[in-house]
Amino acid sequence: MKTELEHKLFDTYPEIFHDRKLPMSQTCMCWGIECGDGWFDLLDNLCKKVTVISKHTGIIMKAQQVKEKFGTLRFYHMEDVEDRKVSKKDLDVFCGIIDQLVSYAESESEHTCEVCGSMWGKLRTEGWNVTICDECKEKRDKEKEE
Repeated sequence: MKTELEHKLFDTYPEIFHDRKLPMSQTCMCWGIECGDGWFDLLDNLCKKVTVISKHTGIIMKAQQVKEKFGTLRFYHMEDVEDRKVSKKDLDVFCGIIDQLVSYAESESEHTCEVCGSMWGKLRTEGWNVTICDECKEKRDKEKEE
């Protein structure tokens, strides 16, 4: 992902990407967001929803690694409790909701072009799995020929 888009996410959601400056022995976020620009909106929408949950519950999701794997988005995370008075039951419920939001974003990446963000992306296997729309594929193929 372009540095400017990556930093937009980091600046907008500092609590989610808090660990990005930690060393690689503690987090994979030190490598940044390892996917194409086309998934920026998926990540932004996910983080926006999780931030709402955090504000109401005190449960903070911290990104551990965000990347493309096998042509789809992977968002590895852990939860932390800001207010230690959150019950185990509430924590389980809200962590389940956060997990569902992450799963939804990951499943949306299966048909969202990683290059341009078009909702007409298709998972393609060309030595490397990639989710890309027909237009971006054609452009990529032409660039390879030149």
